[in-house]
Amino acid sequence: MFLVANVTYPASKQREMMGRFQKATALPLPSSLKRLYVLGTAGDAGMKVLGIYEVADDKVADGAKELFKYYSQYWDVEGFKYTLEPMWTAQETIALMSR
Repeated sequence: MFLVANVTYPASKQREMMGRFQKATALPLPSSLKRLYVLGTAGDAGMKVLGIYEVADDKVADGAKELFKYYSQYWDVEGFKYTLEPMWTAQETIALMSR
């Protein structure tokens, strides 16, 4: 299973966010949670970042707790918002829907 973090923040906070990101990612995640991608873009609404993490099905709750702690480091940045969603591959979704 995958946990996908969807982060947005104002472009004016880019330097602050980059400094925090470098500091935060210097610490390893638990071995049960693997960061696959951090993807970013910029637009009229500011910055958008997707963090894609892989976690074993039986560790989803633990992974979500770890990401909650991780993203709490950014909460005091004005305009910072995030959501965390569990997601499956297309094949996993088809298998779930076929039952």
